[in-house]
This record gives sequence, C-alpha cells and structure tokens, in this order.
Amino acid sequence: MKLAAPRAVATFAPRPQQLARGVWVLDRELRLPGGARLPLRTTIIRLSSGALVVVSPPPLIEPGAAAAIDSIGVVRQVVAPNTFHYVYAAEFMVRYPAASLLVSPGLLERVTELPPAEELGPSPPEVWSGELDLAVLGPVRGLSEVVFFHHPTGALILTDLAFNMTRFARRFDRVAWRLAGVPDGFGPSRTSRLLLLRDHAVASRCLSRVSEWPIRQIVVAHGEVVGHDAKARFLKAFARYVVTPGAPPHTASEQSRA
Repeated sequence: MKLAAPRAVATFAPRPQQLARGVWVLDRELRLPGGARLPLRTTIIRLSSGALVVVSPPPLIEPGAAAAIDSIGVVRQVVAPNTFHYVYAAEFMVRYPAASLLVSPGLLERVTELPPAEELGPSPPEVWSGELDLAVLGPVRGLSEVVFFHHPTGALILTDLAFNMTRFARRFDRVAWRLAGVPDGFGPSRTSRLLLLRDHAVASRCLSRVSEWPIRQIVVAHGEVVGHDAKARFLKAFARYVVTPGAPPHTASEQSRA
C-alpha cells in the first residue's frame, strides 16, 4: 500500500459520525496514482470503560482532527487490521503516544519501520472481553486480515476482505474500480480473492466462524455501510467459504475458482 503512494484528499475531511451506540466512523478519501479516488473508513469503538479502539488509523489531515476523536473518548488502542492498512499508523501514534498499537499477524515482519506494536492473536485482548471480538484470516504467504465484531451493536468490521463501493461522485472512479475488480455491490474484490482468500481452507475456517456471529450491520473500509439484511448478504458474498453444519464440502473445482 505504501508503495502505491496514496495521498489523502485534503478537501474531504468530515467529522466522525456515530453509526450506533459505541460505534463511530471517520471517512476520508485517497487519491491513487492515475487519479482514481478510494474511499477510506476508520472505525472507532468506544468500550464501556470509555476507552477508544481505533481500527485503521486515519490520516490527520485537517486542524482539529484529533480533537474530534478525543471528544468521543480516550484513545487506548490503535489497530492496523491487515497487511495494507498501516500507512498512517506511525503518524497517528505520534499524536497518541500513550496508546498501544496492535497489528495483524505477519505485519511486523513485512513492515519493519512501524512503531513498537503487539501482534493480535486468535483471542481478543482481555480489555475487550464481552464487547469486541475478532477472527484472524491468515497469514497466507505473509498476508492477513483481522475481522472484528462489536457484540453490543452486531457490527461486523471488515477492511479489505470485502468492498461495497456503489456510489461514485465521478464516472472515472466507477470505471477504474470496476476494471480493477471491485464488485458492483458488497463482496470481495478480485485482489481480495487472489491474496487474502487464496487458501480456501484458511479462509473457510475464519469466515465460518464469522458467520456464527449475529451480524446486524457491516462496516467496510471502502464503500457504504451494509445496514440491510447484513448477515444474509455476508453469507451470499462468502458462500463458497462458509461451512455450515451438515452442508456438503466444496468440490476441488469450486475451491480452485476461489
């Protein structure tokens, strides 16, 4: 991601918006080489203690950006949730030096210039107990993503595992992202399938566990929040990976298409 040299669009800097009780989103836009714009979303979870967990730290591009976050609560943990969403972590940690940086498995080996961090494991940190859960996909050839679930609101938090880019201010962006393999609706992109989902068995273990959560809405890093029939849409998008009790196993040909 860093090699792509994304640049935050300085004129697009809305304040955090509350999505549900204890859940806020902070939206930004990135300009990539070639001119395409990519929506980027940070999810902020406020635990019952008042501590904030910031998933996908955003670029702090406007005056008062940190103050808007501070008005929600005290930033205690910052999460780089997958192999790609770490670009603004170092900058963000300068503003919040007392917070802990948590990263997806394998990221510290791939990106050695990150600030001191702790790698997330198969179980959530104790301070999240009963509120924020997780499931780890990977690492697969060094690539991974951590999926989060906020129990009080039923919010599933995805990063690059699935997109939901259906609204575009410019026709150029729609054409560019469709050509790049981003689906016309909620689901994994071509890049997600080739990288994060390439090992069918690994993906199936993670996504089958995720499917057991009572999902009521899905927050994606790129695109619109899924608020209607969220669980059904998740199951449809990842049907080839989700194993339900009593269901027949996927055939080899089905797995090769994944």
